[in-house]
Amino acid sequence: MSGIMPTKVSLIIPTLNEAETIGRLIQSLNGIPELEIIVSDGGSADGTVQQIIHSGVVAVQSKPGRGVQLNAGVQAASGNILLFVHADSLLVVSAIAQIRQAVIRGAQWGCCQLKFEEETRFFRVLAKTSNWRARYLSMCYGDQGIYCTRNFFDSVGGFPDWAFLEDLEFSRRARRRVKACVLKEQITTSTRRFRKHGLWRTFWKMQGVKVLFALGFPLPYIERFYRASGREKDVNGCHSHEQSSSAGQN
Repeated sequence: MSGIMPTKVSLIIPTLNEAETIGRLIQSLNGIPELEIIVSDGGSADGTVQQIIHSGVVAVQSKPGRGVQLNAGVQAASGNILLFVHADSLLVVSAIAQIRQAVIRGAQWGCCQLKFEEETRFFRVLAKTSNWRARYLSMCYGDQGIYCTRNFFDSVGGFPDWAFLEDLEFSRRARRRVKACVLKEQITTSTRRFRKHGLWRTFWKMQGVKVLFALGFPLPYIERFYRASGREKDVNGCHSHEQSSSAGQN
């Protein structure tokens, strides 16, 4: 390596029917040197794939399920640093440079600080507790923009091939090895799921999911519990892409 650490970042975005959101994220980051953008689509039927192709980024077709899609994106990645971002999030450009610097200084994995697109008291408190959890408990969730080196990703076995909660499992494996490095830069995430299903209803549903996961309940049971809240399905019986909003939010 001639003493120089590669700093190419592969940004991987899982999508399923995200035509309304994916263009904004890609446009905000396109053109950054040494940044490879990969969109891993799970079978969108709303024009998402066409947007991806026209944007000029790397397009990957995958089976649906966030864990499967993220792993498929990694297979197509050429960067030494991996960054996983949800389609309904927005990342400041300076975060890419900060991730590179963190890795050069020895960080193996971590995330950005979370910020919600709405700055009401409810969402400010939610973001603050999420950032506290990531910084002091090394539990980084998908909506916080998880990053890691390629070698570290491989060493923990990547993401489990789960439809959701893949970020909780990845963090659980990762923090057993080393503490997460939480960046100063922020990632802004959508509040659409909270607005759709209700603030407190969504909040308590997420807490219930995390408790069940921590207690070791089987994933199919946790998913049934999650779906019982009224999460929508698409016409094929698959979940609509609220998969872009992490089940681990706060």
